[in-house]
Amino acid sequence: MNSKENLKDLWKGFNIEHQLHVTISTTELIEEANFKVVYMNDLEKRKQVYGICGECNKPGTGKKWCQPCNAKRFKDNFKNWTSGNKDIDKFIKQSQLNAVYYLRYLEWIPFENFKDVTYITRGGFGKIYSADLPEGYIKYWDIENQKWKRDSNIKVALKSLDNSSCISTEFLNEVI
Repeated sequence: MNSKENLKDLWKGFNIEHQLHVTISTTELIEEANFKVVYMNDLEKRKQVYGICGECNKPGTGKKWCQPCNAKRFKDNFKNWTSGNKDIDKFIKQSQLNAVYYLRYLEWIPFENFKDVTYITRGGFGKIYSADLPEGYIKYWDIENQKWKRDSNIKVALKSLDNSSCISTEFLNEVI
């Protein structure tokens, strides 16, 4: 495909009867909470439901989501951020490399990017805040403009963990 218009159109045809993502373990199609789940190994069904990626020409893994292409984009960006903790960075990176749709990845967002941070209460392991995130979270790759499309101006909950400088691999395994 040479034309940007053709690339943009390749994501059309998403079937709303299906969930926004795929499951990776089997090839059967099942009903789940009034949605059908298309399994990753069934390439023809993925192609029908999630369309074709306009960059690699393979079936998508979620609504406007191509796991192999997005994993490469995330990986190319690893050098541009750090949480300051190698275990947390590894945890976030693994989520990005394995994400089959937009609600299945983590993203490091510097505290300065949050606005109107307001204390709510103290929880079991730290303090809880609400905040605005003007930039929002990544929803999909905009093929035409070659940048992430974000769901912007969202309200989020933040939790500061007691002793967060001591987060270990064991703690992160519990989160998983």
